[in-house]
Amino acid sequence: MKVLVTGAGGFVGKHLIKNLRNRNHEVIAFASTTRVDPEIGELHGLDLTGTAHLQDLLKTQKPDIVFHLAAQSNVMKSWQHPSETLRINTLGTLNLIQSLIEVCPDCRLINVGSSEEYGLSGKEGKPLTEEMACLPQNPYSLSKFTAGQLVLQLAKKHQIQVVHLRPFNHFGPGQEEGFVISDFASQIAKIEKGLIPPVLRVGDLSAQRDFTFIHDIIHAYTLIIENPLPNGIYNICSGIPQAIQTILEQVLRMSKVKIEVATDPNKLRPSEVPYFVGSSKALEQITGWKVESDFLQSLEITLNWWRGRDNY
Repeated sequence: MKVLVTGAGGFVGKHLIKNLRNRNHEVIAFASTTRVDPEIGELHGLDLTGTAHLQDLLKTQKPDIVFHLAAQSNVMKSWQHPSETLRINTLGTLNLIQSLIEVCPDCRLINVGSSEEYGLSGKEGKPLTEEMACLPQNPYSLSKFTAGQLVLQLAKKHQIQVVHLRPFNHFGPGQEEGFVISDFASQIAKIEKGLIPPVLRVGDLSAQRDFTFIHDIIHAYTLIIENPLPNGIYNICSGIPQAIQTILEQVLRMSKVKIEVATDPNKLRPSEVPYFVGSSKALEQITGWKVESDFLQSLEITLNWWRGRDNY
């Protein structure tokens, strides 16, 4: 199949493109700017806010599937620049589906949202399913929720194929700092190399979250690409609560040096939702997907990737 991937230069995009090419799919990679990536090769620049350019692109490429990863995905940045976040995540996605309706209605759209859309529904303290209410609590999650609702409603009206995915927390090699596991792993790697003092700085450790290794996320995405799903919303998650405090203890045991832990006020953002875990039964029942990676091994693989970096 011919798959057009937006947001191809990001953490998930690179893993997805490598896997699709290994499975002999034709992939066209698009990112915010035109450049050559050392891992996946040529990236074509794409401005999702320009409808005319999108339509020309779709007419030329004629993809079977558009896998839409491109987004402003930093929650803190969404508070600082809410209009930019909505422009990219919501209006950009709206332009994409309208362009598909106009010039490529037989193309299937896989739109990647976020578990953040559920927001305060996590306070119920039970696994979140696709039927539960979304109560987004920041501009990023609101932009993703709105985009998801728009694509599903337009798909219904115009009879095109669309699924909206809600992946929960994921991690692994290639994920930059700004996410809890990569933050822990990067600091340990820097400490081991003597680049920073032997003090690991942390925020709130009390929460429990649902983490899935990137290899399992990519397996899910590949199954969804290769096996059309009924239009709708699908969670992708492990369904297993992981205490942040426990994750920290696990990666510290992997360290080659002794490390102290200190609370960093700049990282301290106490969670309104102490327990945030999902259910992916809907996806599992249709595709047979399930988490296969061992969590501890996945942590070690991530830490070793940070150890192998030449620059920080």
